[in-house]
Amino acid sequence: MSFRIERLVEKHISGAAGVLVNAYALPPWNESWSLEAAAENVTYVLETPRSIALAAVDGDKVLGIALGIRQRRHTGPVIYVDELSVQPDAQGKGIGTALLSAMFETATVEGCSSVWLISQRGGALSEFYQRCEFAVISELGLYSRSSG
Repeated sequence: MSFRIERLVEKHISGAAGVLVNAYALPPWNESWSLEAAAENVTYVLETPRSIALAAVDGDKVLGIALGIRQRRHTGPVIYVDELSVQPDAQGKGIGTALLSAMFETATVEGCSSVWLISQRGGALSEFYQRCEFAVISELGLYSRSSG
């Protein structure tokens, strides 16, 4: 399978939304995204100033996406990876690794001191991120409050 990494632009929104819907429908997430909600998420990042949105594409087909939002921390600007998703039938072919590498390289060129993300602490996803040279920060926790 051949693919290239490029900046995600408006013409990719529909394909990127499809990636989110399909990737999150499977374990470990088992989430039911609508195409509308997924497209809104992608569009939000595209409209956020100085964000980094990347797509892995083969011809006109979007195989994977990485969406990063620039934030300012005490150490300087950083990129928070809000989404990293690959079409289920394209997983295991180096696309996620290529997207994370391109995100890190792009962020570095654009003056960011680090790239960070939130994911599962254990399991295959954790192992994947660690293979991509991301470290687990044990002192951080994920806190959530829901209205319902």
